[in-house]
Amino acid sequence: MKRGGVTFKLFAITASFFMLFYAIVLLGQLLFFEKFYQNQRLAGLEKKLESFSEQYASNRWDEPRITREMGLFISQNKAQLAILNPEGKVKYDNFFRIVIRDDKGVQVKVSLMLMSDSDQKELLAAHLQRGDLVQVEGVFEDPAKDLIFPIVIRKAGMKDIGSVETSSIEGQLEQVSGVITDALLPSPNLWNLRQGLMYLAIEEWFPLTDEQKADLQSGRMIEREWTETLTGVRSFIAVQPVMRDGKVSELLFAVTSLQQISEAYDALRLFYLYIGVGGIVLILLLSLIFSKFVTKPLLTLNKIALRMAKLDFSAKSPIRSTDEFGSLSHSLNSLSETLDHTLKELHQANEQLRADMEQKQRMEQRQKEFVSNASHELKTPLSIVKGFAEGLRDGISESKRERYLEVILDETGKMEDLVKDMLELTKLESKTIKLKKSRFMVSELIEDIVDKLSHHLNEKGLKVVHMAAGEHPVYADQSKIEQVLFNILINAIRHAVPGSEITVRIESDGERLKVSIDNEGENIPKDQLDDIWERFYRAERSRNRKTGGTGLGLAIVKHILELHESRYGVTNTEKGVSFYFML
Repeated sequence: MKRGGVTFKLFAITASFFMLFYAIVLLGQLLFFEKFYQNQRLAGLEKKLESFSEQYASNRWDEPRITREMGLFISQNKAQLAILNPEGKVKYDNFFRIVIRDDKGVQVKVSLMLMSDSDQKELLAAHLQRGDLVQVEGVFEDPAKDLIFPIVIRKAGMKDIGSVETSSIEGQLEQVSGVITDALLPSPNLWNLRQGLMYLAIEEWFPLTDEQKADLQSGRMIEREWTETLTGVRSFIAVQPVMRDGKVSELLFAVTSLQQISEAYDALRLFYLYIGVGGIVLILLLSLIFSKFVTKPLLTLNKIALRMAKLDFSAKSPIRSTDEFGSLSHSLNSLSETLDHTLKELHQANEQLRADMEQKQRMEQRQKEFVSNASHELKTPLSIVKGFAEGLRDGISESKRERYLEVILDETGKMEDLVKDMLELTKLESKTIKLKKSRFMVSELIEDIVDKLSHHLNEKGLKVVHMAAGEHPVYADQSKIEQVLFNILINAIRHAVPGSEITVRIESDGERLKVSIDNEGENIPKDQLDDIWERFYRAERSRNRKTGGTGLGLAIVKHILELHESRYGVTNTEKGVSFYFML
């Protein structure tokens, strides 16, 4: 994405717009959400409390109905509710309790609101029900002894619920035992541990001040924020009067936690921090995708046009839409096809011209090299022939005449061999020779060649060792392969140490046959291993006429083996040199 390009501009504008919008949303939530949420919740609680007061005043509910309505209010508003008389004495509070009847037939309510979290779990796990015999140890609320706050609840055959040692309730402990006649237990997700705070708040509020009594008498709700001094828990308290016959008959005392809002808001701020970072990344990513999606057709057409400006007409636009981009894409593709066809024709013509020029240069270079090498090879024998011929013309003695004629014949023979090799090499290089292939055994061919070279072998005291393993007939031009074997063996004899062995190995390599010819002698310098196949190459740069041949033998071998599509090569060994080829 180039800076200043259309994609970058569209990306910057889109990202900036959404980042500004996202920042406004996040700042609004971080700065005002807590207060907004608190006001909304408290306003809703006040309305629900007023509605509950009206229904409670207009309907003469019995105690079971009051219990159900209070439970519904607590569950829906996540607030604690108690019904008090005007002096602040609790008439109805937490409806989660059990009722037991002792031996004397007296019923006692066992409040469950002050039990610890672990005790509540044990109580729910005990599955108390009507008819169970239990013993309760705790503190009675008033002298009437009809409501007890339990410290320990015992039932035969189960673990005690609660412990005197871990309890924080002060006062004289008393015991009551009997049969459960009624049990109202909440599900685990409805148990609220803040019920105890409501009683602390009631103790702190009552007795009411004259001003508060006047407000309640006039039917107005009293509300304020309250912080419990020991734990520092923040709560909201609302007191709604229940009016009957123009007088306050009861008070609805509701307590809801503000601490939970603060705690939730603290967690929410951290959450917004994480989601803010994630949101920014998402905005940047979506803006980038959007900008690329919108500008992709334009960028594609621009790339096609740039390639056409560089005379590259092979690219085709993939856009197939029916809008202006699609029309421009079709026009560019048509232009590209026409120019590409013309360019290819011109390129082919240039390539052909270049190839012809290179071929001409190669032919000229080869001709120069050939003339130079041939002149060098013919110069010495011609000089020898001329010298000995002049000696014959000048009338040398009869005793030398025979020797002069032998030298002249020997040199003309060498020149004849050189000319033959040059003509043979020229034919091979022209690729005009057609191979006459047939099936034959290489080992039989080697035996014939060794027989023909016996004179050369005997001169240096050489011995040919022939080894064959898994030999099978090959399909090749027998006369050409004979020439290959003859040239390699002559080369091996020429460079072998007198009195040594020349080893010929024939090995099967799948469908192919590998032929290796090793001699004992000096190694070929590593930097010259690839040069030995060139025309007129000799390992001896002095071109010694006694130890070197025409310099065309291995070049002829190379071309014959290439016509057979054969793999060939030469490597140095510990004792000498090894030539190999495969048929």
